[in-house]
Amino acid sequence: MACLFLLPILAGNVRAADVDITSPGFKLTVCDGPAEANITKDPNYVPCDFNGLMKQIQHFIDIAIVLGVLAAIVGFTWSGWLYIKGNPGDIKKAHEIFPKVFIGFIIMLSAWFIVYQILAWLTDNPNLTKLLGNNL
Repeated sequence: MACLFLLPILAGNVRAADVDITSPGFKLTVCDGPAEANITKDPNYVPCDFNGLMKQIQHFIDIAIVLGVLAAIVGFTWSGWLYIKGNPGDIKKAHEIFPKVFIGFIIMLSAWFIVYQILAWLTDNPNLTKLLGNNL
């Protein structure tokens, strides 16, 4: 079950440096400026065009998925703690919490997968085609 929490990270698009706000590589905005401003022809320069916007959306989704996984971990932990306590009222509450957290977690992962694929198809970014491949 713990591996399920790591699914977005294992899929390869969420890196610790992307979400760690203290790392020097963290940027809230992905694009660097207009395409004409890249006078040094830096290969890591991301122009602010449609692809830059799609990368920005993917960046926000990456941050949100990490926060969602953390929220699911807290929900599952709280539900388990209530269940372990053994009081009949707490066990009933745990039986109410666990399915809601699980369904929300599955919806979050499904939405992430769908948006991830749509962004891959819109941007033709080779880094975003790891899940279903290029043949679609």
